[in-house]
Amino acid sequence: MRSRRHARAGGARAGGERGAAAVELALVVPLFLLILIGIINVGVMVAQQIALGNAARQAARYAVVDGPTCTDVEAQARDALSAPNMDSSAPTFSLSGGPCPKPCQGSAGRTDPNVTVTLRYTSTWVVPFPVPGLGTGRTLEGKGRFRCEFS
Repeated sequence: MRSRRHARAGGARAGGERGAAAVELALVVPLFLLILIGIINVGVMVAQQIALGNAARQAARYAVVDGPTCTDVEAQARDALSAPNMDSSAPTFSLSGGPCPKPCQGSAGRTDPNVTVTLRYTSTWVVPFPVPGLGTGRTLEGKGRFRCEFS
């Protein structure tokens, strides 16, 4: 007589192993989904961070070359800003290093003839991230700093 512990004909598992694949799947899927959500969220935030840095750098360069007004520099920063899940009017804009309306005017006599453009944005998770302590997102910052070419 054949024992029940041995594998049955046709590849069926022995009685003690029924449902093992379902249990393994139930343990692995939540971890896999958490990793996938994390990759998506971090990827979007990295793209936003890069876009903030590039837009701030481009606006700072624009500010020092042709002597535009502070309003023109802000418009340049917002026009250059393109990132997933981010409205270009959302980041806060600040310009330091020179007086408005023309930040590079009279820069030859200053101790620091640089103009710095800073863009700050509070990014939220694209997909809700169910990890305690991470909050609802992160504050990102991009800076661009150039020396005034004309005074």
